[in-house]
Amino acid sequence: MPPLASFSAAIYAGIAPPPRAFVDGASLIPCRNITLLSGDGSTGKSLLALQLAVAIAAETTWLGIAVACGPVVYMSAEEDRTEIHNRLYEISVADDIDLANAANLEIVYMVGQDATLANEAPGGKLKTTRLFEQLDAKLREIEPVLLILDNLADIFSGNENNRSLVKHFVGLLRGLAIDHDCAILLLGHPSLSGMSSGTGMSGSTAWSNSVRSRLYLRRVIAGDGSEADETQRILEVKKINYGPKGQPYGLRWRDGRFVRADPPKPFDDVSVADLERVQQAFATHDYRASEQSPDWGGYAVADILDLDVGRNIGRAERAAEQNRARAKVRTILATWLRNKAISIVKRRTDQREMKEFYEAGRSEGGDDDALPN
Repeated sequence: MPPLASFSAAIYAGIAPPPRAFVDGASLIPCRNITLLSGDGSTGKSLLALQLAVAIAAETTWLGIAVACGPVVYMSAEEDRTEIHNRLYEISVADDIDLANAANLEIVYMVGQDATLANEAPGGKLKTTRLFEQLDAKLREIEPVLLILDNLADIFSGNENNRSLVKHFVGLLRGLAIDHDCAILLLGHPSLSGMSSGTGMSGSTAWSNSVRSRLYLRRVIAGDGSEADETQRILEVKKINYGPKGQPYGLRWRDGRFVRADPPKPFDDVSVADLERVQQAFATHDYRASEQSPDWGGYAVADILDLDVGRNIGRAERAAEQNRARAKVRTILATWLRNKAISIVKRRTDQREMKEFYEAGRSEGGDDDALPN
């Protein structure tokens, strides 16, 4: 048996380390590592990944973010040639890209074929398939900046809840990334619990623990469970080992591709004067805390901020913009309650029923603290 290789830390004495490398300027996708992008069906993760592939190959930007330039290999086991063709055409037309400049984008179609890269062998280990060896040879030939694997359910045949198998599989992919000096973007679906909890997780926690970056593309769901705008998405950084998590990226589907559209913050157009008017209204009128009441305090807020929240209109009949406005009012009220700018008290009505009402309060740190950035 050959001796185990080791190196002394002294070899790095006086030598500055090289900077950590990322595929993108936002430091979301580290080089020589695996990034997991999850999203439930039809959220658009394949489209988002294809946009990234085009941007790298055609030397443009991705969602307004600078990216590395060079070859890309996209292995698709979900979309066929016609669908990929349609998406490439829509992306190129919408972003004014000549696809002739994306000659470095190599697409491997695996729809309807066995796309498994590793199978479980006797003894609880994984054994790479012939396709894995073919992919290894393709990467050696292309020398890509990025390898995109779509989708995890197609390329991994083992038990996704088996921690050992998951770690072994991610290790095999990491070996490819290191051997070919590229980043790997792995697309996957979250479980039902991962979707409901907002974590985007599926199977063993080893998926999240083993990768160095994990992104989650999700729909925007209002507090009442409805999807106010079907074109809107949020890209969240759930894990990043080599940088700060940062703020979520707001996206909107437009003209066949995603564009940056960070949603407005609830307090963007709310002033201290608006808060004082709401406090005055709560001090002079009995506004209920229940949204089902015709005297809901949210209506007073909506009137002062000139928002259409669909008063006296049921949820099913309200327009998407009215649902967004109502969600904004809920967030504002919750923030003011948390900061004690307003409060909720219980008292009897004229009918001798105990109900909850809004009252004016005072922010602990002053009214400015009730208007977060």
